[in-house]
Amino acid sequence: SVRLGSGGTLELTGTIDVGAAARFTAELEQVGEYVKRVALDSPGGSVNDAVKIGALIVVGEYTTVVAPGALCASSCPLILAGGRARLASRQSAIGVHQIYAMASAADLPSGLAGVGTAMSEAQRTTAIITRYLNRTTADPTFWLHALETPPDQLYYLSAEELSQYRLVTQFTD
Repeated sequence: SVRLGSGGTLELTGTIDVGAAARFTAELEQVGEYVKRVALDSPGGSVNDAVKIGALIVVGEYTTVVAPGALCASSCPLILAGGRARLASRQSAIGVHQIYAMASAADLPSGLAGVGTAMSEAQRTTAIITRYLNRTTADPTFWLHALETPPDQLYYLSAEELSQYRLVTQFTD
């Protein structure tokens, strides 16, 4: 869900499904003049939508926030990276893993054609992510942890790594 909370905080909560970027855009069109920061609490989801939301945050120069006890995982750290300032608690859970397609085997071409299509799509998505991260002030190197971590696991970034990669510019605790 996307809703304006108190103090100019636009709250992005829950799974980033296909269409989340359109809902985020619509909310910004209605209340954008009041928005100062975007609070994140999401297990992730659609990478394409996360990159689009992050790009809007870059343009709007909003601060991104992950509150104590909140989760920002999978594609959510891509949104976090878009903040002009990026705040989090040491008790925030921020993690990444490999991207993957949620298609059934019946929808994919068989044999080598299927493997080739999947590899091509993964490389195209990696290029989109890399171009986007290069527009932020976060160090894109943090995404290497995503590329190395299987999709059924999460790599949680330590406070030291969050600082090192400038994914968090200030800890709130």
